[in-house]
Amino acid sequence: MVMKARIIILGLITLVFSSCMEEGKVQVQNKVHNVILESISYGDVSIYYSLLPGEKSEKVTIWDLRESFPMTHQLDFYMVGDGNRVYLKTKESYELNYDETLLIVITDSTEVINPLLD
Repeated sequence: MVMKARIIILGLITLVFSSCMEEGKVQVQNKVHNVILESISYGDVSIYYSLLPGEKSEKVTIWDLRESFPMTHQLDFYMVGDGNRVYLKTKESYELNYDETLLIVITDSTEVINPLLD
């Protein structure tokens, strides 16, 4: 009897907790010629380790409380090419809503900043 009660309570807790949680997905595509994007992050969420030109990351699911959405962050990454490695952030911030897949495409014309030089 005690075991059944624990299972029911655990089930209720799981139901309540999961009903407050929402998810959004982020995916990044590298369309910058002749450079690799490394250590790609959206806010505190690591998206992908390394993307060659033309590659697209897998979709990364972000779970958070419903009140956390929409979330808005810049994309930060290292750009590697010709023997140089530079830490950059996009000037633009990207908004992710729950139940949405956000595709962020980094191109040759994407505006970036180097926060280490500010």
